Amino acid sequence: MKKKKEFPHILVILLIAIIVATIATYIIPAGQYSRVLDEASGKMIIDPTTFTYVERTPVNPFEMFVSIEEGLIEAANITFLIFCAFSCLYLLERTGTIDAAIAVMVRKTRKNPQFANAILVVLMVILSAWASTGTISYEEIIAFAPIFVAVSMALGYDALVGVGISVIPVGVGFASATVNPFSIGVAQTIAELPMFSGLEYRLLVLVVMTAFTVSYVLWYANRVKKDPTKSLVYGIDYSDLEVDESRMETPFNTQRKLSLLALFAGVGFMAFGLIKLGWYINQVAAIFMIVAIVVGFINKWNPSKIAQILVQGLSNGVLAAIIVGVARGILVVITKGNILDTIIHACVSMLEGLSLYISGVGMLIFQTFLNLLIPSGSGQAAVSMPIMTPIADLIGMNRQIAVLIFQFGDGFSNLIWPTGFMLIVCAMVRIPLNKYYRFIIPFFLLGFVLQVAFIMGAIATNYGPM
Repeated sequence: MKKKKEFPHILVILLIAIIVATIATYIIPAGQYSRVLDEASGKMIIDPTTFTYVERTPVNPFEMFVSIEEGLIEAANITFLIFCAFSCLYLLERTGTIDAAIAVMVRKTRKNPQFANAILVVLMVILSAWASTGTISYEEIIAFAPIFVAVSMALGYDALVGVGISVIPVGVGFASATVNPFSIGVAQTIAELPMFSGLEYRLLVLVVMTAFTVSYVLWYANRVKKDPTKSLVYGIDYSDLEVDESRMETPFNTQRKLSLLALFAGVGFMAFGLIKLGWYINQVAAIFMIVAIVVGFINKWNPSKIAQILVQGLSNGVLAAIIVGVARGILVVITKGNILDTIIHACVSMLEGLSLYISGVGMLIFQTFLNLLIPSGSGQAAVSMPIMTPIADLIGMNRQIAVLIFQFGDGFSNLIWPTGFMLIVCAMVRIPLNKYYRFIIPFFLLGFVLQVAFIMGAIATNYGPM
């Protein structure tokens, strides 16, 4: 019998991408834009009139492997956040808090099966709306993915539904960006627009995209529940993520209720800090550590036991943390080879001279592919908005529309690009990447059509101000 071919490991895929990027530094001419300090945003931005070709700086094979190490260093804050989040949730799991909370939800659903879909809808709507404020994003939700997968399977669905009710709504909400300071806030500042202006249209985007997400996930979830063999991950062993019947009897006692309350309080304080105090990844990691210690003391564990459990939890986050650093290595190679600006310049040149509507679609495609190279929302805004803003001015497009295109290209494509967080999620919950893409590609293509429709509507109504 022929052995069935396996889909390559995620790290193999990323290494191939790094090799391709390295080869590209020998083929694509090197070029640079000048960067200047934008006093309004406090960020270094591109001067779009200053592109020049420079001497090639191709990356040799040894430097390619050095770039992986440098990528890990550049992504150190995200890596540590992953370790902190995994350790915190592992500790919560060891206290029985997660099992008890899931057991309550599953027992209530079993008594009232008609509530299962309602639970999925409520979770997706809450997470999408929350993510649109920028106070929860991929960095925060990925650590909870195994919990949502466990809930999903306990309710009779599969692992993809678990991702569909957690990470995907967060991605959609973050991309809708109603008052997201990390994407829309930075982009509007650079484009010299009033902060969070044009909110009404983005609220419409949030409602429509969330409704679309809910409909798609429910369609798949109900299909799987009626016939488990229709699951794209049917036959894959998820026994260690399932909540067995003995764990369904875990009592939700006072200590566990207080532990869960500590987690919610930590998440709430995290949201307050992100909105009001300008917090980011480092402070979020600290919150996870504080929650872990508090939960340990609530359960009357001594400091040594808390430390021991936290160290054990670190092992769960190793692959996810490594993926972040290796993916960042792709950008390190492109930057060393001085071909990033050349790629940007070539894409921008193709947009010039097109009609307003075609230019809008072209700008969306450009932003979508730029997100492969620069997955950071604020980082991408600093690179692309100084270019997109003068282009919008030249073709008679409102700057607000250019910002809308930026937020779409930056946000929604995070669900498909390997440099984003979906690779980490798939690795964590053992969803083969080919299975995930079979699930997400139809969703992304339909979502892309909706994005184009929103851009056309914005152009037709002269969405503003400016």
